[in-house]
Amino acid sequence: MENEYLGTAQLSPLAAIWKNAKDFPKALSLSAATSGLIIVLVAIFGTAPIVLQAAAAGHLTESQTSSWFFAMLVGSGLYGVYMSLRLRMPTTGAWCTPSTALLVTALANHKLTDAVGAYIIASILIILIGSFGLLAKILAAVPRPVTMAMLGGILFTFGVNIFPAISKEPLVVLVMIVTFFMGRRFRMRAPIVLSFALGLIVAAISGRAHQPHLHIRFASLVWVNPTFSLSALVTLAIPLLLLILTSQYAPGMAVMTANEYKAPVNKALVTGGIISLISAPLLNAGNNSAAISAAIGATPQAEPDITRRYTASTISGFIYIAVGILGTTYLGLLSSIPSAMLVALAGLALMPAIASSTHEALVDPQYREAALVTLLITVSNIHFFKIGAPFWGLVGGVVVHQIVEYRNKKEL
Repeated sequence: MENEYLGTAQLSPLAAIWKNAKDFPKALSLSAATSGLIIVLVAIFGTAPIVLQAAAAGHLTESQTSSWFFAMLVGSGLYGVYMSLRLRMPTTGAWCTPSTALLVTALANHKLTDAVGAYIIASILIILIGSFGLLAKILAAVPRPVTMAMLGGILFTFGVNIFPAISKEPLVVLVMIVTFFMGRRFRMRAPIVLSFALGLIVAAISGRAHQPHLHIRFASLVWVNPTFSLSALVTLAIPLLLLILTSQYAPGMAVMTANEYKAPVNKALVTGGIISLISAPLLNAGNNSAAISAAIGATPQAEPDITRRYTASTISGFIYIAVGILGTTYLGLLSSIPSAMLVALAGLALMPAIASSTHEALVDPQYREAALVTLLITVSNIHFFKIGAPFWGLVGGVVVHQIVEYRNKKEL
């Protein structure tokens, strides 16, 4: 049985939030609180370090990077707290890891102000898609295997970079790799957290980690006025939009449905779009529903009682906000970690996403050639007319699919 709003459907937003907030203390369990903490740990020590790579590629200052972390983390927290208390569902907030990975190359080739303009355009489009209920139609317009091939191509380099990192920090990185796959072997909920912890211990013992600068400091906020260019629209805004829809909202809502909730697709899109739009000038590349970590808080393992499971995502939201406010302190911790360890951490965290996206891209023979072309073009990182490889990968995949389909129809 799908549960829609779990008794709060008829209430106004404020009344629903007030009711569920009052119920929160007695509804919270140790397992739900633990799940909320794990969600945050997976994000801030698994996928958030990719932001550092993107910031370095775009030559962002420490204040700009701190502002990005603040807006990204606080935005994720606000999304999770609002949606969870409004709907009494475990709707975890997050940022789009694949789109952040895209920025590692994109920020090296675009002005920062153009990137902010692209964030704003993508956010407005997401609000419109949610307002008019267009998600299903948009996902059907581009063959999913082609989109998954673009995603796999964007993430592919992060997986490849794990192995050169071994030559820089062999002991640390090898310990992380073995720990991660042992965790996968024993089906740990968050093997990347244990991989990070043991890697950090080995780095500290071997003298490879620096003394962390853990001064308690609030995040710096930097406002960047947007500019708009056709190149950023095509290379950034459109790929960002497709990545967020296909790699975040689609699987995130599928997790909700699989766990007997009525997925709040349109509300999720509009809420994420509004938060992203407001925070874009603070360098936030967007907030949305969680995909990678969504299942941590939405399954019976987090809380057997489906009516109390919303507390896990609410807890994660509060922790996100706290970490975001202390964004400069968090950056100080990351600065003490060897760069090779951060590279390995990002690659290991993304490995399940690389495997699933490339498998889904190539598993269907009908789309295999088109998806392979998309994957290869995206990995090549080519740029024509100041337009990046992800866009050309999509174009190439769609064109090849049409050629192959035409050939198949002629043979019939």
